[in-house]
Amino acid sequence: MTPVDFFTQETQTSSFIQDVLSSVNYDVNMHIEKVSESSLRGLSSLASIVLWDLDSFVNDNEKYLKVIRSRFPDSMIFAYGEDLTIYGSSLNGLTDTSMNVAALRVHLMSKLSDLKRIIAARETFRDRMSHLVGSSASMEILRKNILQAMIHTSPVLIQGETGVGKELIARAVACMYDKFITVNCSAIPENLFESELFGHVRGAFTGAQTDRMGLFEAADGGAIFLDEIGDMPLHTQVKLLRVLQNKEIRPIGANKVKHVNVRVIAATNRNLKQAVAEKKFREDLYYRLNVIPLSISPLRNRTEDIVDLANYFLRQYQNEGDNRVLSPEAIQKLKKHRWPGNIRELENLIQRTLCFTSANIIQPEDLQFDTEDGCETILPQDNTVYLSTINSSVTYDEFREAQLEQEREFLKKRIAQNGGSVSVTAKQLGLIRTALYNRLRRLDIDVKKDC
Repeated sequence: MTPVDFFTQETQTSSFIQDVLSSVNYDVNMHIEKVSESSLRGLSSLASIVLWDLDSFVNDNEKYLKVIRSRFPDSMIFAYGEDLTIYGSSLNGLTDTSMNVAALRVHLMSKLSDLKRIIAARETFRDRMSHLVGSSASMEILRKNILQAMIHTSPVLIQGETGVGKELIARAVACMYDKFITVNCSAIPENLFESELFGHVRGAFTGAQTDRMGLFEAADGGAIFLDEIGDMPLHTQVKLLRVLQNKEIRPIGANKVKHVNVRVIAATNRNLKQAVAEKKFREDLYYRLNVIPLSISPLRNRTEDIVDLANYFLRQYQNEGDNRVLSPEAIQKLKKHRWPGNIRELENLIQRTLCFTSANIIQPEDLQFDTEDGCETILPQDNTVYLSTINSSVTYDEFREAQLEQEREFLKKRIAQNGGSVSVTAKQLGLIRTALYNRLRRLDIDVKKDC
């Protein structure tokens, strides 16, 4: 049974509401006695839905509703009265919906159904938002914007660099829907785009031996996430525009259109305004998508979130029963890094660190960056001969592998010169022993066999 707390005095309208709710299996908890701030604060538990009769507490509505809102921020407050105009703006932000009595009698159940749906979505929302970690001002603004975006049906455009968590944002926005279809626009061959999104009928083209449902039809009644929308070909953009305008699709080879009801959420790491100016993205589609814009800052612009994220990944990836923590020096090293790979890079770093480090307190030398500006590569002091052998035809991957191979040979030779002692070698190189051991593991060097 769905619990509802109902604050009212005995009236004909309140009796009607109670009868209606009881007839459809709602568990109504009536509060007819005189209401006070102390009685509200004393409630041990409050239903997810609160019904509030404004006319029963004309002079105290604002005071009491503030108490409920502050004590039970997740409750959905549904207020009603004979004439809402007499309350002016005093109820702003204190109720989730307000209706006059005439409308209430007609729309009571549909409104309560909407509130139940929103409550269920908020529970999903809280779970999904728990993965969007960070206490920076930009993250707080983003959370508020997502909360507003999730209760609407308009298209959403999420913009941010690669690795910042755009899909997590999309999933939070789409928490109202049971269906969530993800489309990676950069991974679909151009000649298959239309078939993937809108489907085809048998015989539409060579190889089309059966009818195929497109992803938009599969997402009907739910949400579709178009990741990397900037990579969508222009001819497919025209088709997508029709979906947004008319809510209909036409499978390849079909004579009739199909109507779909899909919440469209798109994301890109590109500057779409610039793409529009360069005629690489349709201007009309851009404005159709950018109804609700959401953006997330790169990690380098919100360093205050780095520690929260690192601790989140530590909890997520460490073994059960472990209590691994970052030393103050390790935290400073994380904050100084530029994070070109954003949150994805940080996640990989923490996973790598937990794999190669057994200490409970993680030190800065345990953090082995994998990007060029943070790399802990150990090279001989004089590598001019090696670098002179690099020519213009060598790829970066080939250069990097050659660099790592020279590092392997350098370390194996040094350790062999020191009788196989990693400790002595570390001291000569000015490194902590554990840091050198970690580096040897990353380079796949077995000291006993290779040195």
